[in-house]
Amino acid sequence: MPEHRVAQALARLGEHQQLHLPLKRTDLLGRLALRFLWRRQLKWQIESNLAIHDALAGLDEAGRVQRARVDQLEGADRVSHEELAHEVELLKHSDQNLMAGLNQRLFSSLGRIESQLGDLRLRLAETAEHGEDAEQRIKALEAQIAALTGAARDVRLRHAQLDGFLDQVRANRPETAPTTDVAERDSFLELALSELLDGPADHVRAERGRYVPAVRKAHENGANGPVFDVAPARGEWLEVLRAENLPYRAASANSLVRRHIEGLGLRVEDADAFETLATAPARSLGAVTAFRYAERLEPSALARFVDAAATALQPGGALIIETPAADDNASGDFRVDPYARKPLHPVFLRFLAESAGLTDVEIVGAGDRYSLIAWR
Repeated sequence: MPEHRVAQALARLGEHQQLHLPLKRTDLLGRLALRFLWRRQLKWQIESNLAIHDALAGLDEAGRVQRARVDQLEGADRVSHEELAHEVELLKHSDQNLMAGLNQRLFSSLGRIESQLGDLRLRLAETAEHGEDAEQRIKALEAQIAALTGAARDVRLRHAQLDGFLDQVRANRPETAPTTDVAERDSFLELALSELLDGPADHVRAERGRYVPAVRKAHENGANGPVFDVAPARGEWLEVLRAENLPYRAASANSLVRRHIEGLGLRVEDADAFETLATAPARSLGAVTAFRYAERLEPSALARFVDAAATALQPGGALIIETPAADDNASGDFRVDPYARKPLHPVFLRFLAESAGLTDVEIVGAGDRYSLIAWR
């Protein structure tokens, strides 16, 4: 190794750096000593020159080795740089190929999307045409339904007329009585309107059944008195109360209504409903119900009815009023009912209930009708 040779040369220079004189100059044998010294100095010089030569040779060899290493490293760096440049070129080429493929796919996808958009535009145009046809068909069907509804009401009215006529025949009344006795004709009209406006009795019973939870809640609140219905009509609500084993009361001055309801096995008092409610003992009823009744009263009469109901209800009892909602449909129930005065606004009904001392007033909508449920 060059480093080892340089170290040995330096050690040899250190060994011969100083002369060790064996004699002083005043010695008798000075000449011999000087000669000996001269020879030794010459030997030291030679040894020093050799050592320096070896050191220089070692340094030169070390320099060559170092340069060789540098050349080797530079060659490796050049190789690495060339390899890196080659890889970069490969990456650039791959990137160009990738971008070309992506562009091709993108243009292809755009072409398919444009084609699909064109198809969708055609379908939309066809759908619009079919939609117009469908709308016309729907309007035609609605017109047919309106006509069928009117026809159904006419049929129900005729059935009601026939039922009233049969009731009079059963009562051994002359056939001309409905046309000559005005009072009997009015009595018949109440049942006929119930048939016309409410439809089948099964449907009415199902609709009235949704008020049973309110009556049971009143019983749970301690209002266990009977439910008083001011407008029994055909008695569907009374049938629901009987099926639920809930106590009830009803009154009607209409003999045909009483006869019809008694034929169902139900009890109806022969008296005016409003007078019966007004004379009922205070806090004696669990609930008061009115169906197709409030909209037929004048505002002052409606206010007296609500006050009377609030007085007769037990604490925790409920007042339930169902009435038609205002609509623009010429065939709506309110426009068909000849006794209905005008639609009742929910705010006005709420005002009457709260003014009578009823609390926790709730307005429940149900299509073309809505209900007020107020608690004592």
